[in-house]
Amino acid sequence: MQRHVNLNTEEARVSTEAQMELLLSFYERLSANYNSTIVDEPLKVSVQKLASEAAGLTLTPNQILPTRIIVSTAFWSLSVRAYPAIIECFIIPSTELPTLPESELPSRIKLCLTLSDTGYGAWSLNAVVVNPEELHMLLRGLLKDVTSRSRTDYESMPDQMKLLAAGHSFTGSVRSLLAEKHALMQKIVDQQEVIQSQLARELHDSVLGDVMLLQRSLSNAKPMPEEEFICVLKDIARRLREICQELSPRDIKDCGLRAALQDLCTNFSVRAGCECQFICPDQLPDFSDEIALHVYRIAQESLNNAAKHASASNVVFQIQLENDCFNMSIADDGVGLDAVMQSQQSRSSKDGGTGAGIIRERAELIGCVYPARVWFESPPRKGTKVTLEVLLS
Repeated sequence: MQRHVNLNTEEARVSTEAQMELLLSFYERLSANYNSTIVDEPLKVSVQKLASEAAGLTLTPNQILPTRIIVSTAFWSLSVRAYPAIIECFIIPSTELPTLPESELPSRIKLCLTLSDTGYGAWSLNAVVVNPEELHMLLRGLLKDVTSRSRTDYESMPDQMKLLAAGHSFTGSVRSLLAEKHALMQKIVDQQEVIQSQLARELHDSVLGDVMLLQRSLSNAKPMPEEEFICVLKDIARRLREICQELSPRDIKDCGLRAALQDLCTNFSVRAGCECQFICPDQLPDFSDEIALHVYRIAQESLNNAAKHASASNVVFQIQLENDCFNMSIADDGVGLDAVMQSQQSRSSKDGGTGAGIIRERAELIGCVYPARVWFESPPRKGTKVTLEVLLS
């Protein structure tokens, strides 16, 4: 005789959501193991979480659970949907995934688990409580059912149908690429917003104030002396040139990467009041304009980080060429990366944080042409070192 335990809706919901997360992790591991043993692209298994709304479910607020699990090959799919205290598993043709939940017919139910009344978190099948080992065996059986159907169907198909099946898999790949493209476009927009915000602050803090000072001077009966007036104008012109150089470093095309990096270090020393030692061979590799710009931006972001966040007083900027390897390192004696990250987490940052993400993205873009990697070294309270390594051959 089972002991009756009353579970309210919220308890059932929490327990079911937790079980769905375990199922997701379990099927992700199984699919990774399965995919590592095959070479037929149409038969590879993919696992995804699908929002209930995207699956066409129209449930009441007490019924709706945030996600369902889809385990699919090119031909057959396992759909796992959940209500509070109930988890149902269906096997349906992959071509019918767009018509969920209409495709989840009662005849296609392969497994129905219910939250047992013998205790919180226990699940039962046909009123019999199943332990985790038994549940895993049942779940493996469902995946085996999906993949065995797919393999049998695939091997018995005419060549034309095999091409269609490959096309189905290709469609999934295209959708994935479109999603990546959308994410990349959003990242570009976000970076543009960061750049515009930085430009607005630079103009407001360092240029607009001087312009208003000159305006007030000209409006007064006794304007400032001519020499002081000219000095303020020169300072405005200098800062505008620096801003333009940061936005679009023309020195790379006009004078080459080495000269641009040396000017970057010189300007950094003046602006940040921080000594920057520049160590570099006379000749650098003949990078394309795009690669040279990525190298420059990594150096620029590293120096900006040393000035804005690390409270550094000394920086060593060094480039080495050895065995067809370009190695650029920027080391500071600041507070270290851990302290910087803690400082950033304690307040809302509008300037993109420490810029580590931007540095890694630039390195990945270099990696599209040359094998490249970037890494950070930061012992506690002993400064930060950013290293970019590019293999030239």
